[in-house]
Amino acid sequence: MLKKTSLFIVTSLILLFTVRLSAQSWKTEINGYHFFIKVADSDKYLDLPGKHPKTADKNIQFQIWDKTDDEFERTFVFPTINGTEYYAIKNKAGFILDIGGKDELNVKEKLQKKTGKKFKMKKDNGAEIQTWEMSPKGVSKWQQWKLIIVDKNKVMFENVFTDKMMNVEGSINNNGSKLTSSKRNNGANQMFVLEYADGPKKGQLLEFN
Repeated sequence: MLKKTSLFIVTSLILLFTVRLSAQSWKTEINGYHFFIKVADSDKYLDLPGKHPKTADKNIQFQIWDKTDDEFERTFVFPTINGTEYYAIKNKAGFILDIGGKDELNVKEKLQKKTGKKFKMKKDNGAEIQTWEMSPKGVSKWQQWKLIIVDKNKVMFENVFTDKMMNVEGSINNNGSKLTSSKRNNGANQMFVLEYADGPKKGQLLEFN
């Protein structure tokens, strides 16, 4: 009886450890491999207009496009932010996804706003998602993303600063549709999958197990 009980406990511990290890595996994968970011219900991928080296710059708005052989600016790793649940999204060129616009107004701008002048703010619906430099001083909150797991493969990206989602503006099936930050709607324009761009699973989709 004692042997059976001991065996049951050991087996349970092994299963528990395996489940915990499995739950962490995707977090290890996104730090170790590069991925294409594909619109889940479309054949379009995150892309930058133009070709490398033109795309190796800051302040370029992301769009979606057919898959091409130019992986340099179109494949991404997801470094964690100081061990938190938040991630930067960095391409091979070394630039990260950033929300465009102002995070706050200075004194002069606040006065100008009272007279009717409009400013593009990061928290506005439709703010551009663009490339920006990864600062050695740290990653700003509008460059940090939380992965919201939808199912086995699908994921949504929520910006830490704006509380808004990575969003395809316009048709998810059209080349050139722009990437913006917008209020969560759980629509197909906010659903993505990660496709391995290198390693032994190249071409397969990441599973969020």
